[in-house]
Amino acid sequence: MYGQLQHYFYYSTNHNYLEQILHYILSFGLSLTFLVVLLSSDSKYAGFTKVKFSEFLLVFFLNLIFLAAIFVVLEPLSGTFRLVIDKTIRSPLIDPAYYWITRYEGWKGVGGFFLTNFIILIFAEEIFFRGFLIQYISLKMNKFWGVLIQAFIFLFFIVILNFNLPPVENYIFLVGYSFFGRGIIGGWAAARTDSIWPSLFAVTIVNTLIIVFYFYYPFIL
Repeated sequence: MYGQLQHYFYYSTNHNYLEQILHYILSFGLSLTFLVVLLSSDSKYAGFTKVKFSEFLLVFFLNLIFLAAIFVVLEPLSGTFRLVIDKTIRSPLIDPAYYWITRYEGWKGVGGFFLTNFIILIFAEEIFFRGFLIQYISLKMNKFWGVLIQAFIFLFFIVILNFNLPPVENYIFLVGYSFFGRGIIGGWAAARTDSIWPSLFAVTIVNTLIIVFYFYYPFIL
């Protein structure tokens, strides 16, 4: 199995370095935003409102089920996320989200992938888009517009990252996975609970499962 993983350590030399640098800059910007929001006087603006455990479980499972359903329906037909992973792990500048999974075999790699996304990368995205943006827009308008507008802004953020996918796969990734999966479904969970935790757990778990299938059970995807 480890020999199979080594196949993914070789990266294409034709990748656009500018896009990778932009990715790191945007990630750094999100991290700074995260620190600013954390220092705000009201934790609600960061999506850290306390939620009853029963409410958390309900919203989390609904978020997880609907997000997973999107992947179950779209991924076998299109292979979109598989293509995204292929492009990412073969790039000369490895995405930090995939560092552990491409260098360590078994649960050490999977655990590193989960923690890197849960604690740093996806966490920064969730606290800005599903935390700060939804709360801020909701104060100015209402939660419906808060969810919808942040979903469009998140979509624009993913467009900027530019994964260079074919037209059909690009549409599925942007509209299906990013806008509806994370923007609308994750946004609904955050607006319902005033907390980023349900969507953060859901998207990290789904992404980790996809990674496990990609590397260890490719026949499933």
